[in-house]
Amino acid sequence: MSKGRVEAFSDGVFAVAITLLIFNIQIDKTAPGGLLHALLNAWPKYAAYVASFLTIGVMWMNHHGMFSRLVRIDRPLIFLNLLLLMVIVFLPFSTAQLGSNILVPQDARTAATLYAINAFVIAIGFGAVWTYSVMHPPLLAPEIDRQAAIRAWPRYSVGNVVYLACIPLAQLSPIAVIIVCGLLAVYYTFEILPDIMHHPTRVV
Repeated sequence: MSKGRVEAFSDGVFAVAITLLIFNIQIDKTAPGGLLHALLNAWPKYAAYVASFLTIGVMWMNHHGMFSRLVRIDRPLIFLNLLLLMVIVFLPFSTAQLGSNILVPQDARTAATLYAINAFVIAIGFGAVWTYSVMHPPLLAPEIDRQAAIRAWPRYSVGNVVYLACIPLAQLSPIAVIIVCGLLAVYYTFEILPDIMHHPTRVV
């Protein structure tokens, strides 16, 4: 299977996942004239939507960044990528639970924990795809500095640690989970993966 075909399939899955988020915003209007009140009360759904939209959008950017550094793929990498896409598509569901239950005392912690676990597993999936690629040099583009890729691993793995920390954080402040995940999306908007090894105008 060509690398382009896998990228096209992945882009389609990302597009579906990010589109599904908007269907989670349902407004509970109970009586005529109550629309404004219902719209204002739905703020947790808006917050969860924004955090997840940014998260999936940045994931798409970083997924493209990973594959742009590859020249070929093999079957194990395709399978790891499928697993990654599987947990990404689950994010709209966990987002819906978070947005609907964040203000329900009995269920807020459970919903936030589900969301944090989902995000953590996605981070593990990204790490698995990139680690496998780095450990198999023939898959990497020849201009990629493999040693720089290894040195960049701690910065790339920040999400693993933060998302894992969000699991116990969900027991203390479910709303804080949304804020932290949104901030982490901002962190990953910056390029973290290594650049080319021998660039004529810069030293790596």
